Amino acid sequence: MDEELFAAVYQIACTLWPQREKRMQFPGRTIVLLYLWSAIRGKPRQWVCHRRNLPAALRKEPIPSRSQFGRRLNSPSVRAMIGQFEAHVRPKKAKSLIGCWLLDGKPLVVSPYSKDKDAKWGWAYDGKARGYKLFTMVDLDGDVDAWHVDSMNHAEPIVAQELIQRTDRPGYLLGDSIYDSGPLHECAAQRDLQLIAPRKTPEANISAHAQQPTRLHSIAMLETPTNTFGPALYAYRTGIERDFSLLGCSKVGLDHLPYFVRGLSRVRLWVQAKIILYSLQKPKVLRR
Repeated sequence: MDEELFAAVYQIACTLWPQREKRMQFPGRTIVLLYLWSAIRGKPRQWVCHRRNLPAALRKEPIPSRSQFGRRLNSPSVRAMIGQFEAHVRPKKAKSLIGCWLLDGKPLVVSPYSKDKDAKWGWAYDGKARGYKLFTMVDLDGDVDAWHVDSMNHAEPIVAQELIQRTDRPGYLLGDSIYDSGPLHECAAQRDLQLIAPRKTPEANISAHAQQPTRLHSIAMLETPTNTFGPALYAYRTGIERDFSLLGCSKVGLDHLPYFVRGLSRVRLWVQAKIILYSLQKPKVLRR
């Protein structure tokens, strides 16, 4: 499965960058392929700098040392290439269709005794933990349309305001009760989006400053007994739990952060690689 997944990665890389960069000892395409191979195998950076650990397609390529690999991987040009790769594997959706997206966060916990200064304490599952959190906006097909990684102490409604700026069409946003936020409702309305999130206390009174039109519409959709469309639409929200399960339990393996992935910059790059692999595994040709 690893070789099959890397073959798809290698084919896409050769399509995006068919020509080798001039006057460059270690081409950016090679650096991207090396890092994605390390993400497929779940290995640290120094492991992929040994030729004996590489697939056949990379054994004839110039292999950098550990320090050279780190410098090239952190360069703006290579980071841009990884972003281009991610955009290429993301499915293209028709802008004429009304969209529906699911909002949620996935905690990425590290040890409470870790020396990682970027890992912060925050809410994870049913208690507090230390680490990072992956904030995602996923469509009904399970494709990740927007994502962001930050420390655990960042709030979902605040980060969601940034995620919905990347939408290109009107539609619905489905989130749990933590997303029932006035500023988020206002931000969604500016993007021609209807946020549907249940109230934390459905029987409570609505204060005057919390009566945004889209918020009142969300309450009416979910709490009006004769309205069957709202509950039927909101039932799709549980789909993001299955998407997180696929991210964590499949070959992608984003159920935790390895011991060698620490620091916000490294965590973001590792998660980006895993999302690329997740997008490649969704087609039936690569499913197992």
